[in-house]
Amino acid sequence: MPNKPSKLIQFLQELKRRKVIKVIAMYAATAFIILEVVDIVAPSLGLPGWTLNLIIVLLSIGFPMAVIFSWIFDITPEGLKKTGPVQATKEEKPTVPLSKRKLKPSDAIITVLIVIVLILVYPKIFQKDKFKGIREPDGRISLSVMPFDNLSGDTVYNIWQGGLQNLLITTLSNSEELLVRQHQAVHHVIQGERNISYAAITPSMAGELALKLNTRTFVMGNILKAGDKIRVNAQLINAETEEIYKTYQVDGNTEDDIFAMADSLSVMIKNFLEIKKLVEQYDSPVIQTALTHSSEAFQYYIHGYHALWDWNLQEAVEWLSKAIETDSNFINAYINLSWTHLFIGNDNLARNWCKMAMEKKHELPLLGKLMLDHLHAFYFETPNEQIKYINQILEIDEFNTDYWHLLGRAYRNLDQHENAVIYFEKALEIHNKWGTHYHNSLFYMAMGDSYHQLNDHKRENEVYELGLKIFPDHPAITYYQAICALSQGEQKKAEYLISKYKSIRKNSSLWTESRILAVIGYIYSDADLFDEAETHYRRALSLDPGNPDRMNDLAWFLIDNDIDVNEGVEIIEKALERMPEDPYCLDTLGWGLYKQGRYEEALQALHDSWNFRTVYSHEVYQHIQEVEKAIANQNN
Repeated sequence: MPNKPSKLIQFLQELKRRKVIKVIAMYAATAFIILEVVDIVAPSLGLPGWTLNLIIVLLSIGFPMAVIFSWIFDITPEGLKKTGPVQATKEEKPTVPLSKRKLKPSDAIITVLIVIVLILVYPKIFQKDKFKGIREPDGRISLSVMPFDNLSGDTVYNIWQGGLQNLLITTLSNSEELLVRQHQAVHHVIQGERNISYAAITPSMAGELALKLNTRTFVMGNILKAGDKIRVNAQLINAETEEIYKTYQVDGNTEDDIFAMADSLSVMIKNFLEIKKLVEQYDSPVIQTALTHSSEAFQYYIHGYHALWDWNLQEAVEWLSKAIETDSNFINAYINLSWTHLFIGNDNLARNWCKMAMEKKHELPLLGKLMLDHLHAFYFETPNEQIKYINQILEIDEFNTDYWHLLGRAYRNLDQHENAVIYFEKALEIHNKWGTHYHNSLFYMAMGDSYHQLNDHKRENEVYELGLKIFPDHPAITYYQAICALSQGEQKKAEYLISKYKSIRKNSSLWTESRILAVIGYIYSDADLFDEAETHYRRALSLDPGNPDRMNDLAWFLIDNDIDVNEGVEIIEKALERMPEDPYCLDTLGWGLYKQGRYEEALQALHDSWNFRTVYSHEVYQHIQEVEKAIANQNN
């Protein structure tokens, strides 16, 4: 009598008889195929990032249900039937002649599933492109370059911690195969980590910083010195797994060799990332001369660059000027010095530095040329040209919040506030992702005012409050808050804000009582409270009757709101006797003459205003269009 099978064997036999094992195999293969398909198509369809996780949860829930279902039921030609128990019998079954087993539909299904699974698994096992996982959808490899750690023991080399980083970013950005985060973006993210020093940045921390920048690969390294020799070590690392793809080292004899060492590093990194086809173009003299070969000038530039973005503007002027004095061909220093003078309010100096930089445009790499083209458009062209160049810049450097801000301002200058707020919000979104704040007070004023023009006062106030968290008691932000409160009929809140504004301004020696009253007049005027506005404008002028700015404030108010155009023209003509080339007074005069029907004189005044301006004014442009239209109608 044969031995009775063990309970385990009996259980396995029962699983086989009830086709549970076959169902498990088919379910697993099908689930794998579904997950792979979702992983492939989800990005293209724009599905949310949690889609794959949801599918995994649903498949996990379905698995035990499928197993239980297969245990209880059989699928037969007659339909769904409950699986019966094993019929115990002592009689031997009659011998059945052996015959070829017929193929069942389930066999074909299993075969197809196996083939599909093998097709999907093969590239994962025999992956030829080891960098496929770190490529962006467009095929480029995203890359961040971290500051280098100075381990030489010589503080002279501290400047090269950021210097080497900047050199590598500049040279690597010239590759169409790499998507390199620019120095400003990396600097902002590192600033978001409190009390962090370059020496404290570990590979793990650098990986986290790189992921905040949406890059899956990063470069970090250190500077060593032994005797008269300098050595720079660098590593190319996976930001997600911290796997080191490659290590590099370059040697030099003096500090002046660091430029050549940085060039060597960038070439090796590019070669390793399989972009050898661009090595010859990369090594062109145009790219090599994009920065400077003077270590002294470059040190000044690094100090000036950081002072500019920390809003230490006078300090930035000093450092950037020294960089240009040391190397008169240092084009990057020209660009940043122009922006610095613009922020200070030295408009003519800003334009002059832009003009000087344009003479050296051929020496810039692609990104630098586009930035210079935008700067030139800002001074000498229209927002439409600015938008064109900014969009090209953002294709290369999508995390540059300064240019998202400038894109929003360009649309705002065209009175296209719907577009403006989209790009302002993009800048905030990037900083929110980094866990940092955008340290530019002008940004919050422009963004809030655009929302004001769209009558979205809830978001407008949120923006102002966000700005005040970074710049407490900022007078200009308080100014815009007061306009919003008045326009919404919140009289008590507005009175409080106006009182607060007065108090802040009185603490500054640059602000006279007359000037403060004039600005309060603008607050009431922008809120369409003309009686209060006129009272403040006239009080301001009575305190300082010979001031052309105060004359222009009242004249513009009287003319633009059709309160007393003739008086406005008389006042502004007196102002122009004192400041005949002031573009603002000329615009006021031109607009007043137009409303008096003196079209030819108006057009001349407006053209003079346009020519004396340092930046584009959409308002003056519209005034010129209006007057030219009136002249054309008059001549018909």
